[in-house]
Amino acid sequence: STVNFSKSFSCFFIPKVNIKKLAKKATKTFAKVYSRIEKKPKKTKVKIKTKSQIRALKKQKEIKEKQKEIKEKQKKKEKAIKLQLIKERNYEKKRIKDEEIKIKNKELKLKEEELKLKVAEQKLKEQAEHRLQEQDQRRKDEERRLREEAQRIRDEERRSREAAEQRLRDEQQRIRDEFQRRRDEEQRKRDEEEKKKIEAEQKIKNEERRIKEEEEKKKIEAEQKIKNEERRIKEEEEKRKNEIEELRFKEWEKKYDEDRKRSDEEEFLKEEELRQKEEERRQKMLSEEKKPNKIN
Repeated sequence: STVNFSKSFSCFFIPKVNIKKLAKKATKTFAKVYSRIEKKPKKTKVKIKTKSQIRALKKQKEIKEKQKEIKEKQKKKEKAIKLQLIKERNYEKKRIKDEEIKIKNKELKLKEEELKLKVAEQKLKEQAEHRLQEQDQRRKDEERRLREEAQRIRDEERRSREAAEQRLRDEQQRIRDEFQRRRDEEQRKRDEEEKKKIEAEQKIKNEERRIKEEEEKKKIEAEQKIKNEERRIKEEEEKRKNEIEELRFKEWEKKYDEDRKRSDEEEFLKEEELRQKEEERRQKMLSEEKKPNKIN
């Protein structure tokens, strides 16, 4: 009996990448980062009095432009990731379909081999039956010949009985002895034919057992080959999945470093602005203290 490879293949679990879920997760992460940037309190416009303030405002404008450019790049990158995930999912579907076709072709080949074995078995049976029929025909011919010979002897016996009674008795005894010998010979032939028949049947049984063992061996080898192929597919799928996760982690790490660097720069600008304001306030206080009317 053949193995239902299609059924066994359908039971094989192949992990699938949920592209929609991954894309949704990436979009939420990007949205959180952008919302954090956009929710930062807007700075109130102050009157520009010094060159340092002008430089600070210019620097702030450049940072906003960079943020906008980073947003655009991030959107393009997100779109490229979605397209790449869709492409990988289509490739995986095509590869699984090709594997199913290969397994179905192997199943067809095994069925052809089984049919060839059955034809060979039927041919051996027909040859054995033909040999047995020939042997049976030879035995029947020999029995007929013996019957005809016995009839000839009886006729000769009748003719001899008229010549001499004594010689007839001797002849009868000789014929009985001869007949016994021939019966023994006939029995020996029958025994030999029966032995040949048993040997032929045993040979057929041995051949059938050998064919069955070979068929079982091929069946086991085919099952093992399918198991090995399934294990290889599973390992390749796991490797590809790990590579995708590693790539995503690297991209996230790179984005995290960029955000941290941008945040540090913004903090530095704020501190510079606060120091500048503190310096101006201190200078103003000193100048007011030095006025004469204030002293008096």
